[in-house]
Amino acid sequence: METLHARYPQLIYGAASGFGDSGPYSKRAAYDMVVQGMGGIMSLTGQPDAPPTRVGVSIGDLGAGLYLALGLVGALYKRSQGGGAVKVDVAMLDCQVALLTTALAAYLWLGEIAQPQGSRNREIAHFQVYTTHDGYLVIAAGNDHLFGLMARALGRPDLLDNPDYKTNALRRAHVDQLEADMERTLRVRRTKEWLDILNGAGVPCGPVNSVDEVANDPQVGARHMIVSIADPVIGNLQVAGNPIKMLGVPERADHTPPPAVDGDRAAILALLNQT
Repeated sequence: METLHARYPQLIYGAASGFGDSGPYSKRAAYDMVVQGMGGIMSLTGQPDAPPTRVGVSIGDLGAGLYLALGLVGALYKRSQGGGAVKVDVAMLDCQVALLTTALAAYLWLGEIAQPQGSRNREIAHFQVYTTHDGYLVIAAGNDHLFGLMARALGRPDLLDNPDYKTNALRRAHVDQLEADMERTLRVRRTKEWLDILNGAGVPCGPVNSVDEVANDPQVGARHMIVSIADPVIGNLQVAGNPIKMLGVPERADHTPPPAVDGDRAAILALLNQT
């Protein structure tokens, strides 16, 4: 870093590593799986009373990449305001700790150690995956108003009269009973039928899609989240699109393939020499 800054004083340097530049673990090696375990995410994921479960995507890698990108944007702004160029130091473990959100807060404030909940939410009921006649359905009725909309949409106004379900706190306390009560109704119809009914009533809900269903979802297509790249080696390469959309900035029609190793050296050096 010091050598590069001597040559390019406006250079912003970004580094992502397992444990960062400081602390007793700074020299250790790490992979996504390591920091998922160390950062507490695995202790919260999966079903109750089951072994620790890895998140299905590399959340350790992805979290660090996203935080690094945000840090670099902040460093660019700092430089533009006369604050000089800096190194952005992002540790994968730090990012996992930040992503613990309410689970960490519950321990720090209340001394509660969060446990795996399956698809349930530890603060809200009902807010989970339910079984239908032919599959699964996510219902996220996160307040009393939405609970009322859901009960009427299901044809179950009796749920509103049950004293065990009058408030979110009561529904949490009787969450097993509530799940069984709802699934007696939900199992009668197919997922698609319930989605039409619940969406029509304004109840937050959705299917549990497999990856192929995600790739072919009309909303995903409408948002250009599957794009094609004409790669000179592979040919037509389909990848996930950019989830950041900017009003007034049209989606690119052509996407540039990834450069070869060291392929952009001349352009990068030219840019550095301009700063």
